[in-house]
Amino acid sequence: MKGAIRLPPSSDLFFVGIVMAIAAKVTMKISPCTDMPFLPLWEKIFMGHASLLCEGDSCTVSPLENGAAGPIALAYEEIPYKDFVVFCLLGCKKSLSIDPLPRKRLDIWTAFAAECGCTLNVSEQFGVKVLSLCNEDRFRIRDSVKNADQMHALLGLGMGLSQQIAVTTDSAFSSALRTIVPSFGFDLNVSSNLRDKNDDPIARRMRFMQMGKKTNTPILYNVTADFTKKNNTPCEITVPGDDVLCAVVLAAKCVVPRGSLIVENAGLESWNSQTLALVKKMGGVVAMQETGITSFGSVGTISVQKMGLAGRKVECLPLYSYSQQLPAMVIIAAFAQGQSVFRGIEDLRNDEPDGIDKIVSFVKAAGMRFGEMPDGIVIDGGRQYDGFDIAERLSAPLAAAATVAALHCMGVSTINEESIVRRWPRFAELVLSLCELKGGASSAAEQA
Repeated sequence: MKGAIRLPPSSDLFFVGIVMAIAAKVTMKISPCTDMPFLPLWEKIFMGHASLLCEGDSCTVSPLENGAAGPIALAYEEIPYKDFVVFCLLGCKKSLSIDPLPRKRLDIWTAFAAECGCTLNVSEQFGVKVLSLCNEDRFRIRDSVKNADQMHALLGLGMGLSQQIAVTTDSAFSSALRTIVPSFGFDLNVSSNLRDKNDDPIARRMRFMQMGKKTNTPILYNVTADFTKKNNTPCEITVPGDDVLCAVVLAAKCVVPRGSLIVENAGLESWNSQTLALVKKMGGVVAMQETGITSFGSVGTISVQKMGLAGRKVECLPLYSYSQQLPAMVIIAAFAQGQSVFRGIEDLRNDEPDGIDKIVSFVKAAGMRFGEMPDGIVIDGGRQYDGFDIAERLSAPLAAAATVAALHCMGVSTINEESIVRRWPRFAELVLSLCELKGGASSAAEQA
């Protein structure tokens, strides 16, 4: 495997930009919009709520305040940054029809709304659950420590309701929201309870000397946001490359270690480069060079050489930074030497079917050795696998990860491509452009 590719823009972050424009009631120009197959679907989904006009390489999103009052119809599996998107839209008085909506996830969202003083109403139209929010005037934030995964829902609700947020979280809040929120004229700041101590050079030196030792003082982070400001000035945002596709391409390189691969337009922030961080942690030789800045942070070029990887333990916290890249990370672990452990993913069990079980079902089909835990999965890698067949429809990240795993399996593998083609219409072309297939494999792959 060798060559160079340029990642298309992230459809997940593009969608988040549309939602934020609707909530902020501001006209926004989002670019680039090439290689964005979901745009016709989004235009239909948001009809009456916003207009989407594509000109050249950008898309102008114009919120419609007096548009249709009907619910926004969303497919649960395809909602990126679910907690933020759902509560941002609910907060700005939109009703949502979500299909299919897992019972456990609905219970979690209902409990969160109640904790914030609001009420999540649930009705049913034509067999689909429709969500709406009421008692917004009772919005409040209890003085308690939030985990990082709750922050997206809280910030989404705060933005939708045009409220101020001040909360403490137990881990550094690394998220796409930290860089994009200020683009709308809003304030979002994060500081630790050690900030004042860090200003003192002596205290800073003492903390360095004690690093690695147990401490009775946990590090907490204060997150404040102000969504009360009104910004009527049109703004522009740029979107980085698709981090999910980047994870899949990196997994392909790990599966087929020979050759040199260059990936351009890759996100280099801590929240969108988890697979890259895992490859480095496993011993992969990776070079990175920053080439630009987008509204969601820095992007650059990644160069990956031939590698030999060893299994590692990964704490997938916060989960929003890992969930979409996790399938690719599991594939990397399956072809690395030794055992890899992925923990902190228990929230996936609130999906239907169970999110961890969906990963396990593929792992079983491929004949990989694994162990399952309530909050994670163990992969025993470094083995040779036979071809496999998956007829059921998988999510795009999982189906794409299964495809690259098949590159190094003995025999023919057959994978349902529906979700892959829906998100990345040129996925097969991309994979073939990077692979040197020998013998009759090339024609067989082209036919597939």
